[in-house]
Amino acid sequence: MFISEKKGQVSEQDVEHVLRTPQTRWERQVTADLIAEMEVHLGEKVDCVHDMRVALAVAGYRGVHERILKAIEGKSGAEAIRAMAFAMRSYALGNPGLAAASFRNPQIDSKEWQEAGAAMAQTVFRVFAEFGLVGEPAHHAVRILRSLVRGFILNEMASDATQPLEFQKSYVLGVEVFVQGLSALRQPDLGALDC
Repeated sequence: MFISEKKGQVSEQDVEHVLRTPQTRWERQVTADLIAEMEVHLGEKVDCVHDMRVALAVAGYRGVHERILKAIEGKSGAEAIRAMAFAMRSYALGNPGLAAASFRNPQIDSKEWQEAGAAMAQTVFRVFAEFGLVGEPAHHAVRILRSLVRGFILNEMASDATQPLEFQKSYVLGVEVFVQGLSALRQPDLGALDC
């Protein structure tokens, strides 16, 4: 039985049963409905779950990239890094599904996904280069920034409204700690930091 005896309630056992059940006609229909909705809203042909994943990721990459470009316009250095970090969080909060899709690394078999990811990466690395971080230090900076943004987004989405501290203030402080800590990546020998 997929639905619990109590009308309108779904138990954990119901969910577990559905997750363990081989793909059903119902699951294929849900996938078909999602694909149809995506085709309407994204204006792209989507034939399967893989195509759906690609379309969402590409839309996510393009959306956050556009937000970053607007935020950093006319800015450079630490100011641009702060603006980029705030734009990434703002996009993720406003578009959680697309942001989650863009959290994944581009798949090798999707040229469009790779191109969207590469365009955004080029902008992000340019911002760090203007700050004086290139090569390995820039890659570390990008990884740390992505982790900061993702971590805050996941905590913010999972929290309840009774939290005593507001996330915005914590995020502003986190970005400031990140920006001020970037000087550690300018050390001549990052290898000395290996554990």
